[in-house]
Amino acid sequence: MAKKRPAPMPTTQSIASYVKRHAKRVKESQMQHHAAAETIREADHRGHHIVVKTRYEISVDGRKVLGHLGVSNDGHVHYHPIPNLSFASALDMVKTIIDVFPHQFDAKKRPNKGPGRIQHSKRTHH
Repeated sequence: MAKKRPAPMPTTQSIASYVKRHAKRVKESQMQHHAAAETIREADHRGHHIVVKTRYEISVDGRKVLGHLGVSNDGHVHYHPIPNLSFASALDMVKTIIDVFPHQFDAKKRPNKGPGRIQHSKRTHH
């Protein structure tokens, strides 16, 4: 039986190369997400089947925030572009999104549409 060679440790350059190679595909997959995210959680309790559907439509400065998010059974929310964090509230999550991706919220630089970016809300508020 042939010995397996250990996988080389990633370097800053190899990670950057990987990101650059796959950026277009990631952008295309992000564009498929709708502005509103719905998660479904289920549990059984004392012979009853519980289904909780949670729908989030998030906007900042009147512009919708795109990207997939989810809710765990304990109510914590997470945002896929920030995979290693979960938040006790959706508001805390959005505050962190603004902190992690400040360039997406710069009024002079932000694009109208695109993956993981905010876009104008078509809703009018009365």
